[in-house]
Amino acid sequence: MASQQDEQERVARCACGNLEVTTRGEPIDVYICSCLACQRGTGSAFSYAAIFPESAVSSAGNSRTYRQYGDSGRFIESYFCPTCGTAVLFRAEGFPGAVGVPVGCFADPSFARPAKLYWASRRHHWLDLPESIVLINTQ
Repeated sequence: MASQQDEQERVARCACGNLEVTTRGEPIDVYICSCLACQRGTGSAFSYAAIFPESAVSSAGNSRTYRQYGDSGRFIESYFCPTCGTAVLFRAEGFPGAVGVPVGCFADPSFARPAKLYWASRRHHWLDLPESIVLINTQ
């Protein structure tokens, strides 16, 4: 078993750098989601997020929160920078004891690829994915 000192540490930041999230170790899950709430929340065709145990995540800087309900009916609470508006951390009712970090905030092109696409039924028609990504059609 790796010691805490051996665990990889990653830092995610908002666009202006005032809100920072540090993660330790590997994520529990890495996924993309095409539900309508994620599309609106990211301003893109899908969200790309990594889930970590809550104990492996710390944050620094001021944040504000926004709670919304996803297509599943469960809440997602986003923590965002009050200066630039970038969401850098979220807690989801569907992931108790864990927190999520939008992968783009790590600014690391070598970050792990997603394993699954939630709400595949709502993905944009042009979005072709590798066969290794599991499509989860929740509706």
